[in-house]
Amino acid sequence: MTREFVIDIPVRWGDLDAFNHVNNTVFLRFIEEARIHLFEGLGDAWLALDSGPVVVNVNCNFRREIHYPATVRVTTTAHRASEKRMIMAHRLDDAGDPGRNYADAEVTVLWVDKAAGRSIPLPPAVVAAIDGSG
Repeated sequence: MTREFVIDIPVRWGDLDAFNHVNNTVFLRFIEEARIHLFEGLGDAWLALDSGPVVVNVNCNFRREIHYPATVRVTTTAHRASEKRMIMAHRLDDAGDPGRNYADAEVTVLWVDKAAGRSIPLPPAVVAAIDGSG
């Protein structure tokens, strides 16, 4: 996918932990927010009552602490790894200083038939967006 999906997320005071920096679990929430932002960019084509995306793997490399106040810029790209699987790459940077990298992550997403509990092919709208034709 050649397109990048970018979202800026302000750090909230409640995102901090006892060490006065953003807790590592919040990094995963930032990534989640970016993933949903990407899917929402597809319109309603990705929403279905009978199927949907499921995260099956997350790998996050924490590069630098995030302190309050800050705005995190999450840049997401995606590519199709197979008929049923997509890989989403995320880069978390300081929105005011893009050279200041906080983390990078890779998330594997399957599309799942909710009733059967099994993976199914990615929806056509998702494939089109990933392949750059949508």
